[in-house]
Amino acid sequence: MSGGTIRISAEKSNSLRVQTSAYGLCLPLIYGRQRVAANMFWYSDFNAIAHTTTSKSGGFLGMGKTKTKNTTYTYQAALMLGLGESITSVDTIWIDKDQVTAKQNGGATETALAQRGLELFTGQNNSVWGYLTSRHPDQALTYPRLAYICSGAYDLGESATLANHGFEVTGKYSISSTVLDANPADVIYDYIKNPNYGAAPDLNLASLSQFRTYCAAANLLVSPAFTEQRSAYEAINDLVESVNCAVVASADGLKIIPYGDAPLTGNGYTYTPNLTPVYHLTDDDFLDQEEPVRVKRSRDSDAYNHCQIEYVNRHNQYNTEIVEAKDQANIEMYGLRTEDPVKLNHFCEPVIARHAVQLRMQRKLHIRNIYEFELGWKYCRLEPMDIVTLTDSSLGLNQFPVRIKDIDEDDDGQLTITAEELVIGVGSAINYDLQSSNGYQGGNEDPGPVFAPVIFEPPLELTDGNNEVWVAVAGGPNWGGCQVWVSYDNQSFSQAGAVYGAARYGQLIGSIDADDTALYVELNTSLQIYSSSTVAVEADVSLVLVGNEYLSYLNSTLTGQQTYQLTDLERGRFNDAQAHTDNTRVVVLDSAIFNATVNKNLIGKTIYLKFTSFNSLERKHEQLADVAAYSYTLVGGAPGGPAGLSLVAPFNGNSFTVQWSFVSGASSYVVQILSDGVVRREVEVTSTSYSYGYQDAATDGGPWRAFTVRVASRSNGSVSAFAELNVSNPVPAAVVNVIAVPGTNSISVSWDNSSAPDLKDYQVWLSTTSGFDPATMAASWTGNSTNHTFTGLASGATYYIRVAARDVWGAGALNYSGQVSQAAG
Repeated sequence: MSGGTIRISAEKSNSLRVQTSAYGLCLPLIYGRQRVAANMFWYSDFNAIAHTTTSKSGGFLGMGKTKTKNTTYTYQAALMLGLGESITSVDTIWIDKDQVTAKQNGGATETALAQRGLELFTGQNNSVWGYLTSRHPDQALTYPRLAYICSGAYDLGESATLANHGFEVTGKYSISSTVLDANPADVIYDYIKNPNYGAAPDLNLASLSQFRTYCAAANLLVSPAFTEQRSAYEAINDLVESVNCAVVASADGLKIIPYGDAPLTGNGYTYTPNLTPVYHLTDDDFLDQEEPVRVKRSRDSDAYNHCQIEYVNRHNQYNTEIVEAKDQANIEMYGLRTEDPVKLNHFCEPVIARHAVQLRMQRKLHIRNIYEFELGWKYCRLEPMDIVTLTDSSLGLNQFPVRIKDIDEDDDGQLTITAEELVIGVGSAINYDLQSSNGYQGGNEDPGPVFAPVIFEPPLELTDGNNEVWVAVAGGPNWGGCQVWVSYDNQSFSQAGAVYGAARYGQLIGSIDADDTALYVELNTSLQIYSSSTVAVEADVSLVLVGNEYLSYLNSTLTGQQTYQLTDLERGRFNDAQAHTDNTRVVVLDSAIFNATVNKNLIGKTIYLKFTSFNSLERKHEQLADVAAYSYTLVGGAPGGPAGLSLVAPFNGNSFTVQWSFVSGASSYVVQILSDGVVRREVEVTSTSYSYGYQDAATDGGPWRAFTVRVASRSNGSVSAFAELNVSNPVPAAVVNVIAVPGTNSISVSWDNSSAPDLKDYQVWLSTTSGFDPATMAASWTGNSTNHTFTGLASGATYYIRVAARDVWGAGALNYSGQVSQAAG
């Protein structure tokens, strides 16, 4: 009977709510590999899609009393998202906190864009997007040089709002597929000279070969994304300074000179510094004879011994992090002097950022003396970054090396030069590696599909008589669980529950016989199997399913990777022990097993199960349409065997009655009566007792004195293992008080009445041989009375007499009375 239908409907949106679109933004320039935000510049064809699900109360796979129809909406729209100037590829996508990366699908790599149904136009020879041509021809533009992604039906999920989207973009000049950053020399050349967007395409730019060689050899590589308007001078100077170099305006063109003062090799380049002074200056060269060289020393407070760089960590989803460098010896002597963090987001590799901040700290701490002096016009070829030596006896300088920082020429051609001390070693640093840190991933790991599950129906003894389906399911290293879905037609699925954590299952290693008490198992996960206890074994707490046999184990020993030996097995816990071959399924039965009740009306039907995985933070759910369905035909749980099979009363009459305990879930019981190993009768009863009597035995071809009674429970067409009880009827006791009285040619014999309740008759044997065996001769008399007179005997002859009582259950061995002798009269 149905209790009616409840209908629930979500509010429907009729248009896209835009949060991430802006007008008049500059077109980003992206070099190396960097994360950038997208800007939606076109959308249309908004569509709301209704989804109606029907659920029933009353349990999993049950015939519910109340239906609930719930209608929700998902949304789609055609859209275009701009990224920047021409790029090479898009690798990773972030949608709010979710991360989408390339994954393997059927042996092929499915890109993040493909997973989201997006198409990329790189900005290199763009064609018109086909969707615009067919659906909106009046808006079909090529958008030259613009890198953008698009979709004709982009899935917005259950919200009509476009979520925040971030994209890992490989832009220009990425060195290789393994070295993702760009050489700063290539970045600056393109930034200045590109004919389409260059800051000064006509600028006289000197050769950048020395700069390029130094950056590559020192591994000072960058991935800048110029997403905001700023002066080209600031952008270039910040980039150059961060990689330990300086910009020089020269008559030969704009130059970039490294501070590097040690030979370096890396990334296929070898850098050799030029530390040769171009002049050795003495008092003869200085114009100011009173104070030829003036020295200024920076304040101690400006000599930072702790520097910090703020960068974006590519290995932590491009989140902002701080890397630092300290001079511990200087800190211990003079105290900690910390420079405010410098924002340099063009660094994306922690090891590169660490190298850059080390170089910055060394210059801040050790380059403190500034020298000023005047020279004549003949030194007009000097340039900043040139190295000269100073000799000034008043200052104690003797060919002291300095590096020119600034040259100021007055109207008379006099040069005022500012130089810094040249401390060899400050311009280079050991490229220390950093401890790998992926940071907090925000639950973006792909859980991967489930391993092939094991679906089975446990015996009713384990389920309190309820028919249930149990499922062992697990997944890979990022797998945290799954949602379980069920269908009766493999088309419409409804959620049946969820699994949190992996089950322990695998396969048997080698074969075992039905009487073996040890086995080897290989699990498909890294979970462990722990030893049990005697109490747990007896209570069936340490159950393991091997094939279709349930057994318990006491001890577990790790023998290899994910391989265990289980010993001290108790076999055949709910059915008979069986032999098993190599690779037979093995399932450890514990709380990780998914279980659900089955309606009896579904027994014999096929169901279909799907498992949509999620990761350890219950995120990155698989889509129902993307996972395989597993079919299973329900047969119903097997009943347990009857316990407590026993006689109601001793079997010493015309019948016996056996009884047994109620078996949960059993619909009936099969009773077999055997004698001499042959089944004489089989019946099916619904009660928990059965009686068998003399007339039944006679009907079955008996009687027999000894029987074997076997009882099994039946449920869902399955019959349990049989319980057995051997019963037998006792032979009547020997009669007593046998008295023989002589008569004329006769002897009268009498005895006490037998107490056997199933008495049939008496037999008397008469013999002239003392000590005769009555079992070897026919009885002299058979009857129901307790006396008999033998006549026609030889007068004076001595006769020997024995008597036995017989019951209805057959001859067999009899209990004979003692021998009595008497002479006939």
